[in-house]
Amino acid sequence: MALVTESTLREQFCNPAALAGTRYEAPAGTVVSPAARAWLIDQRMDLVIGGKVIFAAPRCDRVVVDQVKPEPVAGAPSLPDDPGATQVPASALPAFTRPELFDVVDGSQLADKPEHLTALRGNLLVPKGHPQIRFRGLLDSLEAEILVAQVEFLREGSTAGVADLGEVLRYVKNILRSEVLDQPFGHVALFGFDDEELRRRSHHPKDYYGIPHFATSAEDGLGVVLLNRLRTKVREVELAAYDAFAVGGTQPPTRIDLIRALNRLSSAVYIMMFKAKIKEY
Repeated sequence: MALVTESTLREQFCNPAALAGTRYEAPAGTVVSPAARAWLIDQRMDLVIGGKVIFAAPRCDRVVVDQVKPEPVAGAPSLPDDPGATQVPASALPAFTRPELFDVVDGSQLADKPEHLTALRGNLLVPKGHPQIRFRGLLDSLEAEILVAQVEFLREGSTAGVADLGEVLRYVKNILRSEVLDQPFGHVALFGFDDEELRRRSHHPKDYYGIPHFATSAEDGLGVVLLNRLRTKVREVELAAYDAFAVGGTQPPTRIDLIRALNRLSSAVYIMMFKAKIKEY
């Protein structure tokens, strides 16, 4: 049984012209890793195994990952240098460029970054317990949870579940990028559903999935239980976002766009729970 990894695909499609096709075809029985599936979707390529379409990637806004060269931003973490390591999509953070001097929140400047401080944005250093740093850390943990779920869905042979989780993962990466670069978050669609459709389906599941709201139990199976845990992690990140961007009183947080995005992400994962429960995965 053949295994296709992201590194395999990058070697095969090292020439950008080779990406002109709209599908990647593999023989029946081929296992395509979660990272490889995510890469194909990023390249807007369908995945076909043994003549069966596993997923059809969106056609708009094609982005060739290896050709994207974002401008360095001080304070953002470095990307891996190992060519064999899992590469992140274009929505991941740009490379770190060391500034000549670091600004500290107390108004001072430092030539070197001490261990108890970390970069918030640009060359600005804040304590590692800063609420926005904690928010970023929880986003990182959320990405790890998604990957664990992808591995389990892959083990169960649920290619549709792996693909949906890949879309969730890219959504989270875009949230992190938006926060670090201090840019508005404009992506509010998941699984082809816009903001209102996500909300409607999560509020009225019986209309769409034939079953009402339910309390998760062990009898629901691994997929539902994993997704339920993932949903709770999204809620934790949403609360951390509120703490990070609250201004006090009744005023809305400064990054209400990120809080809204996380709220809709929770709805999306909840929708996945229903799809898992009725065996769509």
